[in-house]
Parts: sequence; structure tokens; C-alpha cells
Amino acid sequence: MPQVSCRCPHCAATFQVEARGKEHQVHCAHCKGLVTVPAMPTATPVNPARPVSTVAAPVIRAGRLAALEDLEPDPLLMQERPTATPTISLLTTPLDQLSIHEVLKHGRAHRVSDIHVAPGSPVLFRIARKLVPATPKVLTSKQSERLSLELLSEPQQKQFHQDHDYDFMAIDEYGRYRVNVGYFDGDIGTVIRILAQRPKTLDELRLPAIIKELAGATKGLILLTGSASQGKTTTMTAIIDEINSNHARHVITIEDPIEYLHVNKKGLVRQRQVGRDTADFHSGLRAALRQNPDVISIGEMRDFETIKIALTAAETGCLVLSTLHIMSIDKIIERLLSFVATEDEGHIRYVLADTLVGVIHQELVPARDGGKRVASEILIVNQATKHIIRNRGTFFLRNVITTGKKFGMVSMQNSLQNLVDEGSITPETMNDVMANYR
Repeated sequence: MPQVSCRCPHCAATFQVEARGKEHQVHCAHCKGLVTVPAMPTATPVNPARPVSTVAAPVIRAGRLAALEDLEPDPLLMQERPTATPTISLLTTPLDQLSIHEVLKHGRAHRVSDIHVAPGSPVLFRIARKLVPATPKVLTSKQSERLSLELLSEPQQKQFHQDHDYDFMAIDEYGRYRVNVGYFDGDIGTVIRILAQRPKTLDELRLPAIIKELAGATKGLILLTGSASQGKTTTMTAIIDEINSNHARHVITIEDPIEYLHVNKKGLVRQRQVGRDTADFHSGLRAALRQNPDVISIGEMRDFETIKIALTAAETGCLVLSTLHIMSIDKIIERLLSFVATEDEGHIRYVLADTLVGVIHQELVPARDGGKRVASEILIVNQATKHIIRNRGTFFLRNVITTGKKFGMVSMQNSLQNLVDEGSITPETMNDVMANYR
């Protein structure tokens, strides 16, 4: 049978399929997405001496599948599995007149996660891990500086010029933003994270059910780990919202800066921002111990003093939530102990073994629909885990996770495989992530 060449609209890969006399659908050989193959005449014998005719591959333009003359794209298919190449409409306002508020509004309309403003580059939006131009022309040094400083008040601008870096929260009629302004090779630029209007729930994040059980714990330490920008803060906020919605507890958060605002529901949530409401993390944490808390949330464990007080709070009957930057769960003890003096290492190991309740390790992975999904590796602390922590055998933690399904543990491989099975991510994406876990 003659063969035709088709290009997948989901991953843009080209592959050969058998020609038929009527239109039919096949699975892409690369991403397994459905591809419609047009009808081809098969009655005419094929001359082996002549090359096999092929159908021109569909051309992807502006993020859509351009239809061939004899091929109508399936609109439902295009809705479920859009091309992975994100495209947006460009801002048409001249750059000298462009306002940062117009940029922010445009970014929210396209559901971007971050906005980058830098000279020598167009304004860039981050969508599904890709940087996409939002202006047709590049910014000059003066245009970048004007846009970067537009959100700062005069005292803030003075502080920025003194320190050369400035972090703050910005609020406008459309929402909240985490802003970092800095000097880059002598020029001023900014990076803006667009924040959700409200905390997401655990159900919206589609996280494993065991996390709701962890949120019901009354004491101990729960750590959320992962590399930068993997959704740790979003998940911790969702856990706080779960506690606030279902338990009458006093929650104190210590953040730098406050990204999500909580509204009191069944419980009472008090949020403190480092630099505004407290001098630093360990000062705020020490004060929290005298404020009758049930739950303490720490934005990040950054030093030994913070770790020591957090463990003390967990020992005395509080539930403590915090984040930690690590590449995988089996590196967690080494990361924590990197802040600890050698003579204190043994004591910290024993306290950690007694107080640690669970670890949620996250990876944000690109989904087929152009968004992101959370893959979670979850460690529940049982007697085997406690023994490993006390006796320096942290390289066995992965074995504990693999064999601990009955306790609610989830390995990264199983989490990713579930996303592949439900069609949310491609097998290639899974392989890319798993390269860091072998």
C-alpha cells in the first residue's frame, strides 16, 4: 500500500502512514495524539520506479493548524490538544507610550506566569515555560527603565538606586504582582510574577489525596521541596486554605513577600511580611511561638536559626509548614544539615526524625494543553523513615517511597506515569523529568 507523510499538529513531528481510500485517524508515532489522514486514491497502481507521492504536511501558523484544501481540521481535537507553541497578540501601543499597567493587563488576559522587561529585547511573557514576545519591537534602555520604575513610588525608587535591587508586592485594579527590579549590565530591567487572585485549592491543583490528610495533622513538620518556580508556595498556600476552610485553628504565616491573601473562614489566618511586619524569618518565628499558634507557615528555611526554631515549634505541638530548595527528596537531610554546625548534626537528626511528618516534592511539567501540571513525589514518615534519618542512610529514602504505597507515598515515576495515562503530558516530557531521578 502507498504511504503518505503526515505532520502531527500537537508535537509537529512527521511520520509515514498507510494511505486509504477514505479519511481516517491514526495516533502520532511520537506523542500518541490523534492525527486525521485525508482520503487518498488507492486504485491506481504505484510505479516503484517513481517516488511515492506524499500529502503536504499541515503548516502551523499562529498556534493553529492551517487546513489543506482537501482536509478540514477537527475543531474538537484542536480544542483538546492545541499546539505546544504558545502565541499571543502583540501590543500595538508605541513603546514610548506603553504603560506597565497595559502590559500587566495584557499579561493577565493571556494567563502568563511572568513578564520580563529588558533593554535590547521585546517585552517577553512566559507561557508554559516558553518566553514569547509581547511587543513587535525591542526596548531601548530608556524605555526599559521607564517601564521598570513605573510601579515604584519615589521612596521605593530611592531605595532601589541605593541597593541596586528591589523586591516588592504591587497591587492594581486587576490583581497582585511580585516584582523584582534590578540593574543588568548597567541597565534597569524588571521581572514580574503575576499572582492568582485567590489561593488555589488542593482539588484545583489535582494533588494526591494524601496531602489533605497531611493538612489535618495537628503537630510536626511538613516540608515542600523542589527547585525554584515549581509551585511550592502555591501548594503550601492551598494547604493553609484547606486548614482554614475545615479547622478552627490559628495560623500564622511568615512570608517574603506575601503572595496570596487569605480570608478568615473557620480559622484565623494572620500573615506577616518580612521587612514590613517582622525583621527576618527567625525573628518572626520566635515571636510566633508567643502568639498562641496552632499552625506556623514559614516561607523558606534559609538559615540554621530558622531551622532550629522551626523544629522547636514542631516539638512543642505546633504544625509547621515550610519550603526548601532541593533537587530530590533523597537530598533533603544533606540540604538541612548544610546549615548546621558539625557538633549539632546528631541532635538535629534525632529531632528531625521525631518531628518530620511528611515531604511533598514537586515538579511543574508542561502539559499538552499548553498549561502546566504538578507531578508530586510524597514521603510519609514512618518507622523505617525515622531509622534512615537517624542513621545517615538517606540514599534509602527512595526505596522507602517506592515500597510505601500503602502509607500513601507516591514516587515521581508513578506520578508522571499517571499524567501520561490520563493524556495530560507526553511520554517525552516524562522521560525528560525522570532524567533527574535515576
